[in-house]
Amino acid sequence: MTISLTQAILLGLFCGIAKCCIPYTAGAFMYNTVIFNAVIVGAVLGDMPHAMMIGASLQLIYLGVIAAGGNQPTDPCLAAYVAIPVAMASGLNTNAAVALAVPVGLLGVQISNLLYLAAGFFAQKADVYAEKGDAKGMIGWSIVGVGLMRLICFASLLTVALYFGSGALQGVLDDIPKFVTNGLTAMGACLPAVGFAIIANLISKPKFVPFFFAGFFLIQYTKIGTIPLLMMGAFITFLYVTFTKNEYTSNAGYDEDEDEDEDEDEDEEEFEQEERILSKKDILKSYLVYWFTAEICHSFERMQAPGFCAALVPALKKFYPNKEDKPHYIEALKRNMTFFNTEAHWGGGPCLGLTLAMEEKKSRNYDAIPGEMIVNLKTGLMGPLAGIGDTISWSTLMYLFIGLFLPLAKQGNPLGGIGPIVLLTVICFGIGYFLTSKCYTFGYSFAENMLKSGLINMIITGASILGLFMMGGLAATYVTVSTPIKFATSTYTTTLQSILNSIAPGILPLIVVLCIWGYLAKVKRNYFAATLGVTIISLVLGCIGVII
Repeated sequence: MTISLTQAILLGLFCGIAKCCIPYTAGAFMYNTVIFNAVIVGAVLGDMPHAMMIGASLQLIYLGVIAAGGNQPTDPCLAAYVAIPVAMASGLNTNAAVALAVPVGLLGVQISNLLYLAAGFFAQKADVYAEKGDAKGMIGWSIVGVGLMRLICFASLLTVALYFGSGALQGVLDDIPKFVTNGLTAMGACLPAVGFAIIANLISKPKFVPFFFAGFFLIQYTKIGTIPLLMMGAFITFLYVTFTKNEYTSNAGYDEDEDEDEDEDEDEEEFEQEERILSKKDILKSYLVYWFTAEICHSFERMQAPGFCAALVPALKKFYPNKEDKPHYIEALKRNMTFFNTEAHWGGGPCLGLTLAMEEKKSRNYDAIPGEMIVNLKTGLMGPLAGIGDTISWSTLMYLFIGLFLPLAKQGNPLGGIGPIVLLTVICFGIGYFLTSKCYTFGYSFAENMLKSGLINMIITGASILGLFMMGGLAATYVTVSTPIKFATSTYTTTLQSILNSIAPGILPLIVVLCIWGYLAKVKRNYFAATLGVTIISLVLGCIGVII
């Protein structure tokens, strides 16, 4: 297969769009995973089954990758748009494609970091327009300008690399000796263990670790499919949460100090009884703007602040409709262009709803609420809520859905890539809009009660247990490392693998996963070092014939 110029340009554009993270949920899914990008590559190159099978293998090494706090350890998106087309054009097997994806993913992170640095200049230019009350100019620089920069950069680089690079690579691949090919095969068998170890480390607590082993050995001994595994895991999770729910609700009551806040609560109730300026349609519009722009504007200097401010603009124009209100409108733009970063469903929803409510109250009586109070409220909530969102939406739900549909992807079915992104988008968007609406309507008390009720802790516990159970089962399926070492005597021959299987089936893959997990948990949470270490060790052991 030869990649035409048109195909290279199309793949470059799709990669650039994915790197812009538009809209937030679907965009972040594409940004942090491989599997839906494989659908796009397959559609452009006209060979969907081949693209999906390679994409499924690549996805395994990137399980657990999330851009927590805006920091990404590697770039699955760029790796997908380079490794899958090149493998298809050059006739690479999946293991060689995995070997190619690792350095490309690491390079992609460095390119993204340079663009995040450059985006700070655009945010500063946007401040000039905010000072004038020119929201269009502010959005044009900080969101549209940054998005175009990212799109053009990745699209042009990828187009050139695919059009000129895939053919040149074929000549190199033809000369690879057999022992190196064996090493690449071993590396492809081991690298998925990195993904499972990363996600297990992200969502686990010591008391939940047995659920990982339960999922792993259930698959090894019964060979059941993904759907029965999910059903059994959900049942076990339900039982655990049901019998331990008192742990999460025992601290649901308010502190004694709350009596001191009665005046504040009365003010909130008074505000809740006032006629609201914003309709449900206005709230939806604000959240949609934030949802679409939260990550396009990403920079090290402001993170999501321009997108958050853009989401407030339609509401602020309703709060300050008159010409004499323009100084207040400008002040509102400026204070909401300050640093802001959170997870856009569980964190962005409450922060946006509360900011809308407080900005509305301030517009009614400008001196009633200091501007610093609005900024401090966002700053105080964004970190804790981001931790909740990253744990539930990205570390658990996203990879549960991927694991559920991965068998379809391995069979070459595009539903293996479409199913997870659709489910995650529908569920997470609904959560984000619901929290935005409720926090606008009921104010800070809703967010406070939600955190104190114990419901969030129950959700996190359930997601962690189900996630670990599923990751254990999937690790048993997709970490396929084994050893060909034989022991021969004058009377019989046996293999090391058969001895290991007699102890416990799948013990070698389990050891690999646990070693990486232990390194991440006890030594250093360095995903780059873990990936690099496994790559080198498995390649060497494969080349000398210790593992396959």
